Amino acid sequence: MTTYLAISSLLNFLAASLLSFAVMVRGRQEGLNLRFGLFAVSIGAWSAAYFFWQVSDEAVRALFFARLLMVFASFVPVTFFHFIVDLCGKDRRHWVRGGYVMASVLAVLNFTPLMITGVKPAMQFPFWPQAGPFYWFYLGFFAVLTYQAGRLLIETLRQSIGARAAQLRNILIATIVGFGGGATNFPLWYDVPLPPFGNLLIFVYLLIMAHAVSRYQLPLVAHDFAHAAVYLGLSVTLSVGYLLSLTTLGSLLNVQFSNANLFTQFFGSLIVCWVFFWGVPKLHKLADLILAQTYSRRRHNQQKQLKELAARIGSIGSEKEIFEHLAPEIVRAFNLQATAIYVRTEFDRDYQLRAMQGWSHCPPQLPINSALTRVFQNSKSPVLFDGSEMEFAVESVEQLEEFREKIPFDGIFPIASDDFLSGVLLLGHRAENERYTEAELTLLESICLQIAVTLRARQLERRASQTDKLIALGTLAAGLAHELRNPLTSIQTFAALLREQTPEPEALKEFGAVVQRDVTRIASIVENVAAFAESNKVAMTIVKLPEVLQTVVEIIRPEAERRGVTLTFKPTKVPHLIGNSSQLLQVFLNLAQNAIQAMDQRPGSELALEVSLRTKDVPRPQLCAAVTDNGPGVDPELLPHIFEPFTTTKATGQRRGKHGMGLGLAIVKRIVQHHHGEIQVTSQLGQGTTFRVYLPVQP
Repeated sequence: MTTYLAISSLLNFLAASLLSFAVMVRGRQEGLNLRFGLFAVSIGAWSAAYFFWQVSDEAVRALFFARLLMVFASFVPVTFFHFIVDLCGKDRRHWVRGGYVMASVLAVLNFTPLMITGVKPAMQFPFWPQAGPFYWFYLGFFAVLTYQAGRLLIETLRQSIGARAAQLRNILIATIVGFGGGATNFPLWYDVPLPPFGNLLIFVYLLIMAHAVSRYQLPLVAHDFAHAAVYLGLSVTLSVGYLLSLTTLGSLLNVQFSNANLFTQFFGSLIVCWVFFWGVPKLHKLADLILAQTYSRRRHNQQKQLKELAARIGSIGSEKEIFEHLAPEIVRAFNLQATAIYVRTEFDRDYQLRAMQGWSHCPPQLPINSALTRVFQNSKSPVLFDGSEMEFAVESVEQLEEFREKIPFDGIFPIASDDFLSGVLLLGHRAENERYTEAELTLLESICLQIAVTLRARQLERRASQTDKLIALGTLAAGLAHELRNPLTSIQTFAALLREQTPEPEALKEFGAVVQRDVTRIASIVENVAAFAESNKVAMTIVKLPEVLQTVVEIIRPEAERRGVTLTFKPTKVPHLIGNSSQLLQVFLNLAQNAIQAMDQRPGSELALEVSLRTKDVPRPQLCAAVTDNGPGVDPELLPHIFEPFTTTKATGQRRGKHGMGLGLAIVKRIVQHHHGEIQVTSQLGQGTTFRVYLPVQP
């Protein structure tokens, strides 16, 4: 039975160690990982002490390890309870704090006769511990926390479905199996002849827990267990090597080691190796942290500012501002004597000097095939002239050295993205001849990449904008040619008649009227095209939108009455906005006149103007001004293109008093967009049309 307990405790130790290491080695900061890791560590430490107790051949040694295992056993229920609390998402902070305090008190009492009075033979075990008067406190503590943890699991399980319910069910089953098996160790402490046959169930419990936690909230993968297994294998290998060395040295010195002593030495070296493999990465990180907080504090703060600058490069207004901000920041952050930035845009053949800091003079241009740029033809890795630079062709090295005589730089970083070299960053000498760290090199490469991506994106934006302008220009040209063709044709026809014969006075008078009408039409076309193409750089002031709409109503009222259109407008008290009153008047006047002309003597024609405040589903409050009519509506095929230039529902030229060239709504949309607003249209044939203009209120 002793052999069974020794083997089972060893298996328990290995399983708990593997599981705890697999969780903790992931390096996560979540509390759930830490809670489960502490629970697994407490079981592993308890199993290790249990193993040493079983292989002890002296009463004193057995008593020490029995008390040591109870120290770790005191923390098993509270660490398990803490893990279950976090797993179920409950708030039991007072229970957890009280549990750790109680466990700490019991851990101290374990080295007194109050918990363990001694060891004596029991059944087939030579050294079984005897419970002291305070051992009941531990049993009660164990029972209460285990019961509370089980109750939380059951409550959460009842509220869960699917995969989460399966995970919690597995953990509950594992808890019953593991804690039930571990409880078989207690009766013999009070001379109840029940052997601890369930000790191996703890190993089964750990296997079920490993399966459960690896699929819920602690997503362990095969790599994690393989990682932990590698460290465990290395620890076992080193421990076996240590044991062989110890026995070899003992034979040379005629020193005999008992089996219990060899087991103790092996197990002790295994734990040391395990802690070493786990702790060395932590110590390395701790050393880096101390270094960053002491020796590198100043540069760390400066580089932090530089990272923030790199993150907002894309939001800086112009490219000139990007380089003007970046050059001094790089000099300050890396303690440089000087720096320079050369960049080539899509309009440049050579690289232009865009920023310089520290040097009194730099060439204004770098040829596209210069030595500084050729080094990045095959590789976009930075070049440092500190003895570790890449090997280049002899002629390239000579050319670089010649250039360094003009500008004493120590490093070149490519500003490149997608294998396109946008420019180069030159770095001068560092104060005190400091060498660049890996973190600094990575930061500089990141900055250069961010610059390159930003420049590339803005070049593509300029090309897209140029394409849009060309398309708009083509549309304008086509529409303008169409609009001018009719009046020019009539003028040309009458001019040809004048050459052929002298017209009668009446015909001459008619000819004059036609020419005057068509010239007026041409002037109107040119004026509208100019309005559409203007830059919209007008003064912005505080505007009261209801007053603008009231002015629109007063202007169009005579025409509305003449056409039999009923006007409706109820002023509403709304916040002010920032805009241009004349342009906004043009917007709503155009919309209202279009609506009146569309209805054209229809019986029961109505035109309504209203303004309201819109606050839902928008980042900031907006004013909504609506112009609604019950006219014939807009053709569904025409509706998607209604704001495009030269799209119109009216006849061009002059026919029954209606004329239009399709630029009115295009101008309206440009004005609304210039005011950082938007315009929407809804229409149904035979029922009417509504234009809604959304404008941001004054901040």
